[in-house]
Amino acid sequence: MTALPAQPRLALRGISGNLTRTERQTTAWYRLATHPWSFRGDAEREQLIQLIACQLGALAGRHLRLRVTSRPYEVRRWAEVTHGNAIDRPPTPAGALSWPRFLQGEQQHLAASDPAEKEVFLGVDLATPSRLRRKRSGVEWSLAELTDLLGGPGLAATPARPGELLWLVMRSLGLGLPGMTVPELPPGTQIGEPELLALTGQVALCAEPGDPTVTVLGQGSDGSVRRRHLAVLTVGQMQPLRIPEVDDPWMQRTDRLPFPVEWSARFTVRRPEDVSGELRRQMGKVRSQMRHYVLDHGEEPPTSLQRAAEQVLAIEDQLSAGLTQMHTRASGWWRIAVTGADEAETTSRVQQVLDLYRPKIAIEQPRGQFRLAREFVPGEPVATSGHRRRGSVTWVAAAMPAAAASIGDDGGVLLGQTCTATRRPVAWDPWLAQEQHQRSGLTAIVGGLGSGKSNLVGTVVHKTLLAGARWTVLDPSGPLARLTELPEIAPFARHVNLMRAAPGVLNPYRVVAEPHLAHFTDTASATAEQQWRDERRAAAATRRQLVVQVLTGLLPHDVARMPETRIRLQRAVKQVGGAPDRHPGLVVDTLRQHAVDGDEHAGIVADFLDERRDLPQAALLFPTGDGATDPWTGDADIRLTVLTMQGLTLPRPGSPREEWSDTEALGVELLNLASWLTQRTIYDADPNARKGVALDETHFLSQVPTGKVLIDRLARDSRKFNVRALFASQLAGDLLRVSGFASLVDAVFVGRTDDAEAQADALRLLRVPTGVGYEPLLATLSAQHGPDHPRQFVFADGRGGVEAIRIDLSAPHLAHLRAALDTNPSAAVADSGRFRTPSELRRRPMGVLPAAEPEVVHDLPTWPGQRTPQLSWDVS
Repeated sequence: MTALPAQPRLALRGISGNLTRTERQTTAWYRLATHPWSFRGDAEREQLIQLIACQLGALAGRHLRLRVTSRPYEVRRWAEVTHGNAIDRPPTPAGALSWPRFLQGEQQHLAASDPAEKEVFLGVDLATPSRLRRKRSGVEWSLAELTDLLGGPGLAATPARPGELLWLVMRSLGLGLPGMTVPELPPGTQIGEPELLALTGQVALCAEPGDPTVTVLGQGSDGSVRRRHLAVLTVGQMQPLRIPEVDDPWMQRTDRLPFPVEWSARFTVRRPEDVSGELRRQMGKVRSQMRHYVLDHGEEPPTSLQRAAEQVLAIEDQLSAGLTQMHTRASGWWRIAVTGADEAETTSRVQQVLDLYRPKIAIEQPRGQFRLAREFVPGEPVATSGHRRRGSVTWVAAAMPAAAASIGDDGGVLLGQTCTATRRPVAWDPWLAQEQHQRSGLTAIVGGLGSGKSNLVGTVVHKTLLAGARWTVLDPSGPLARLTELPEIAPFARHVNLMRAAPGVLNPYRVVAEPHLAHFTDTASATAEQQWRDERRAAAATRRQLVVQVLTGLLPHDVARMPETRIRLQRAVKQVGGAPDRHPGLVVDTLRQHAVDGDEHAGIVADFLDERRDLPQAALLFPTGDGATDPWTGDADIRLTVLTMQGLTLPRPGSPREEWSDTEALGVELLNLASWLTQRTIYDADPNARKGVALDETHFLSQVPTGKVLIDRLARDSRKFNVRALFASQLAGDLLRVSGFASLVDAVFVGRTDDAEAQADALRLLRVPTGVGYEPLLATLSAQHGPDHPRQFVFADGRGGVEAIRIDLSAPHLAHLRAALDTNPSAAVADSGRFRTPSELRRRPMGVLPAAEPEVVHDLPTWPGQRTPQLSWDVS
């Protein structure tokens, strides 16, 4: 085993709770909560900055230490949560992608991207050890007061645990090395100097005179030595910044880099009276120099002197005008640690940091890199007094070191990664809102043509189905039908082309589910039976309303808009009733009877309906025979049903009703009925089972009354029946027109949207401020098209998180899914013969897989590889 070079003794003597001790001082450490920054209004951002500034201003006279680092994303923990939550998984067909293989592939792909989560620690110096011993009770009261102050809105800090502080010490000593795993320690754990020496002996810093970098050595448990090169930069002169109106937070800016960096800051919050005295001295110097120019030389003083005088007066005015907590001053040093595999890579990364901050902020690389690197370790003194920065606590707060992406859930299917300033994996559990948070399962997916709506729906359906969910998908155009032919899904899936289905499959009396008494057993028996009867009456009323609307839609527009037409239809439908064994042919027969009784207009309506009845697609409404047999039968073994309507003719979106042709009017009504048929599967299954429905082309549903009823019913029943309902539409405005949709929607995905009005509607659906500059960003989503360019969406998770994300299907184990969801035509591929249909994909072997695999969560490295490049707004 190679011995590491000897290191200077640490200033740190021990850790007790959230306190670190040196010979001269005791520091209380806190973990700061991360704050979302993307897609927030300037007013909300300014309020957050002011809250933090007031908290810092209340610490006047204290020395503070700030450490920003990152911890590897807990891939294993995500896998354990997801595996434990995968209930009622389907069996794996021989040779197909199994759940263990799928979960292993997801872990490997996730770990290969080297995901990390930001960790921000704030230390506040309390007092010397001698004072601690003399006045123990006073220190405890002061510490409790400090904890209460920092825990308020803004910093939202919590006391750091001993294990976290020990991890921070090791992380700071081995900058750039893989993160050390530290076991969880009880809150009152005492860690003394011997324990610290035993741990710190595993890392060492080496520096040669004149070298631009420091070598960091780390010894593993097997005796091998890892090596990294480290350069420490410091923040220099800075031009005035307008945060948040124009500029980004200046510490958060490094999140854009394609590699991790670390921050260390030491600053003092100064007392207003000390600042006032210094300002008077500075103002005296400025006035003396100005008199020297004017009186002694008869010249105008330089502009720099005038600016200095104005700045001093402005600061003095802020301090004297009140709100001194927010305007008091701070001074200190801000360092950045950049590491690489060798000196050349480190130097290249340093240049990227310098370029990132130009031209408004100067970043310097001072001498004495060894001592600067030691500054990052809790308890170590400041290496040099050079490059001290001075500013208000508002300027310090505007750095926003804790700004980060916050989106998605701890477990659930992996959707991809964020693609804003901070990059992190995005997992989503579609049933968490219903099962734990008592919210609806309503989800909106909006975006223009080619924005990736079908790709997103297919990804969610495939991954959640492997985890045990059951789905019914209505995809009129048909590309999602390819999912039913994937080897791992095919035995439990069916594709139904409604345009070629049995007559009467869209009988409006049949598509509305009949309530089951068993679904009301969660209340008292008498109350349950009454509720069941009420629901049956409501279902019958819905059927009658649906039949009236469908038959009205089949009539010519001039006839349908006549008041007497609706009166005759309602009278006939009421006479037929709302039982599920009825059919529209009985309504036509009733109208004929009314005509025989002398109602001429009833005969006219019956004639028009008979004429429409001869259309080929109209047979879907009128069953053969007496209609007593239900052509739509469920199957308990089917986990995925994809309903398609190839050949359906729909009007141009947004066109007025009077311009629709007979075929287009029929198409809208058939689509409406198919949507009702899709939701029927919800009520035929166990209310507690995880179910999902996905509806495409829902912009037409918003144009018919019963379509709005369907959306409202799904939204309100999604929680009770544990349903995730995905509504896909090209325009957010179509969904917003449905009464109550915006208030009931849970999660929202917005893809590429170009029209200005549509962009504003999409932001309203996301609950993001409009008119503050976010609209153009929606047009940059998925700027590059093609199968090799993943689609991007702005994702609102329903709990306040809003981030731009990139859907990721690039993992090797998902190659067959990526091919199935690729809807881009290619003549070159067809000509070369390389195209594979879903049937061919199903027959193609996917590699040798064991017949049965143990269901385990694979243990993967916690810090593998290097982070992939990521920009602030990456459109690739």
